[in-house]
Amino acid sequence: MPKYFYRTIDDLNNLIKENLARLQSYNFDLIVGLPRRGMIPATLIGLFLNKPVVSFNELNANMASEKIGYRLQEESAKFPKSYSNILLVDDSTDEGTVFEQAAAKLDDATAKKVTTLSVYATEKGGHRVDLHLETLEEPKLYEWNILHKKAALADAAMRFEGIIATNALTGEWIPVTLPSYPIKVIYSGLREKHRDKLESFLNRHGVHFDELKMEIVSSRQLKQIVADEKIDLVYENDMFITRDLADTVAVYNVAGNFLDNANTTDELSYDD
Repeated sequence: MPKYFYRTIDDLNNLIKENLARLQSYNFDLIVGLPRRGMIPATLIGLFLNKPVVSFNELNANMASEKIGYRLQEESAKFPKSYSNILLVDDSTDEGTVFEQAAAKLDDATAKKVTTLSVYATEKGGHRVDLHLETLEEPKLYEWNILHKKAALADAAMRFEGIIATNALTGEWIPVTLPSYPIKVIYSGLREKHRDKLESFLNRHGVHFDELKMEIVSSRQLKQIVADEKIDLVYENDMFITRDLADTVAVYNVAGNFLDNANTTDELSYDD
C-alpha cells in the first residue's frame, strides 16, 4: 500500500544545511525565490550563505530592495538583474514546468545567468532542473502545505484544539491555522454540550467539514474510528492531524500502521 512521504520545516532546514558546501561551491551572488513556497528555502539559503534574497517578481521587474540586512546594505542597492550568478529556488517540482514558465518570463540575458534549484524533486522533475537536494516521489505531503491540499483533506480527520484554534492566550477560541478545503472529520476533546459553540466558531471562520466528533481525546479512540468507519484517505490511507504539525501528523491505514517520517524507522509521536 502506498504511503505518504512527509517532510517538515525541520527536514527542509536540515537538508539545506547538509548541502551548504555544495551550494557554496557555485558562488551564487543572488538567491531568488519562486512565490510563495520557494521563498521559504530561498530565504534560508540566503541567510546561511549571507547572500541577498529577492522574489522572482522583484527579479523580473528588476526592483532593488531598500534593505537586505545591515551586513548587505551596499549589496541591497544593486538591481537584481545586475547580479551575475543567480540561484532560482522552489521547494518542490514534479515536472519542472514551473521553472520553465518562470524562465520564459525573463529576458534572455537574465535567463542565461540563472541556475534552477528544487529542494525536493521527483526523478522526472530532477532531470528538468539544474540542482535538487533530495529525490522524493509521490505521494508526498509537506508541513507547510498540508492544510491546503484538497485531496488530502477530503478524507482526513483533523483535531480542533491546537491545529484549527487555541484558547491558550485569552481563554476564548482564536484561529491558529484555517484549512483551505473541506475536511472529512473534525474531532475535539470538548464535551458534547459545547457542540453548538464549536460549530458556530467553525462556520464563522469558513472552516467546512462533513462531521464534527466530540469527546475524542486519545489515539486509541481515533484508531477505533478508523476500524469502525473505514474512513478512506486518497491512496487508501487515513490521516489524522493532531496538535503539533511538525511532530504529530500520523498517516496510517485501517490496520493502524504508522507512516515513517524522513526515511527513519521510528514512528511519528502521537498523543494518547
